[in-house]
Amino acid sequence: MPSKRTLLWDYTLTRDFQNTPALRDTVGTLSDNGPLTTVINWNAWRPSELPEFFRFQPMVRTPAQLEGGEWDLINGSINAEIQKPGDDEVIVFTFNEPERIPLSPGDAAGLWRARLFPLRNQYGSRLKLVSPSCASDPAGNQWLEDFMGMLGDDEKPDYVGAHFYTSQDQSAEDGIAAAKDHLAFLCNKFGKALIVSEIASTSRDGGNVERFSHEIVDWMDAQGWIHAYALFAAMREIADGFVSPAAQLMDNEGRWTSLGRWWAGSS
Repeated sequence: MPSKRTLLWDYTLTRDFQNTPALRDTVGTLSDNGPLTTVINWNAWRPSELPEFFRFQPMVRTPAQLEGGEWDLINGSINAEIQKPGDDEVIVFTFNEPERIPLSPGDAAGLWRARLFPLRNQYGSRLKLVSPSCASDPAGNQWLEDFMGMLGDDEKPDYVGAHFYTSQDQSAEDGIAAAKDHLAFLCNKFGKALIVSEIASTSRDGGNVERFSHEIVDWMDAQGWIHAYALFAAMREIADGFVSPAAQLMDNEGRWTSLGRWWAGSS
């Protein structure tokens, strides 16, 4: 059975790749028979430093990616994936936490109808669209409900995009339960399989992070309605104060942490 794991690869790794020896070594450990063979970088362009076997999944992160050079890059990335041998799905992500951009559900539905939905006719049945991925809070849930309600049945996405982060003070057990509840809610609400493109514990306790990560990954692997998922995230620096240092997949030199080695199948 193909791995559901997806590598979240920050753009700074592409920027720093040539000048970061440990990062180059880390990329050298990635194998086409390992658990990571698909990649997202929140961008329209493929990270050229990753091995050719990686299937790239471009993202229309904001409305800016629907115009000019960014739109050309989206289409170029789709074309490159379509032309690869085989019949793998070519997955395109849309609007990342749009309720925080902010982008209204109505404006997003209009852009979906005008720019994104037509990609299906342009590229054929291998092209799969992921709904906007909202934060796992009431505002995110309401935004997605409003957006989906504005689309006709034939216009709806192939997959529902999902994010989930625990509360910083949650135990691993409570975080796991909350993640399961949120993801099941989305599947039941919209009747579509999910792609969980960001998930992590924000606990500062390493033991909590490890337990959450291992148990939620095992659980997601067992759910037929979860198509793919990605732990947040491969980057050398901590993204912001929300993200837990204990959940870093890389150290500041670009080497896998203990959690990262497990995630990448290196340990």
